[in-house]
Amino acid sequence: MKHDFWVRIALLLLGICAGVGIVPTWIGMASNVVLQEMDRIEVSQDKFDTLYATVDRVVDGDTISVIMHDALETPEMLRLIGVDTPETVHPALPVQFFGPEATAFVQNLCNDKPVKLHLQKGIPQRGSYGRLLVYVELPDGSILNEKILHDGYGYSYTKYPHVNTDLYNDIENAARIAKRGLWASVKFADLPGWLQVARPGVLNP
Repeated sequence: MKHDFWVRIALLLLGICAGVGIVPTWIGMASNVVLQEMDRIEVSQDKFDTLYATVDRVVDGDTISVIMHDALETPEMLRLIGVDTPETVHPALPVQFFGPEATAFVQNLCNDKPVKLHLQKGIPQRGSYGRLLVYVELPDGSILNEKILHDGYGYSYTKYPHVNTDLYNDIENAARIAKRGLWASVKFADLPGWLQVARPGVLNP
């Protein structure tokens, strides 16, 4: 965008002026910090498409229904990237350990709220059930996917790697060590089948 270009020029000039003593050094340092942050944001924007919606219904901990803020106000079903929460509505599975708690947690965070949906570029943006695969940004700027893992209401879903797989593994590990949420009492038999196979030692100290 044009205004970003001129902001960059101004900040760059401030940095140069600080270097030759025309303005205080701290101004030049602040300018460089701002430029670095702008670069980080631009890289992030290059990786994602962003859409806007309002949460209509929480199906379970990792699946929500939204109304898109487009001309048609279209409904969409979403699947949270990188998170697997215990099942509560799966037609072939019973309600799993901590499933109702995970659903209630997500309902409290996002039901009826406006959200930003970040879709990772360069990968299929819909899953096998036709749901949009997204990171959901809440009104306070936090990411729903990460809050689920941080508070121990789900597992880092490594079956399908994504751009934040390592980060999500770290968040899950911290929750497990702190025994937050399901990690306080979950048993191996309670874990989803894919996790039992992929990480059989996940509950080991």
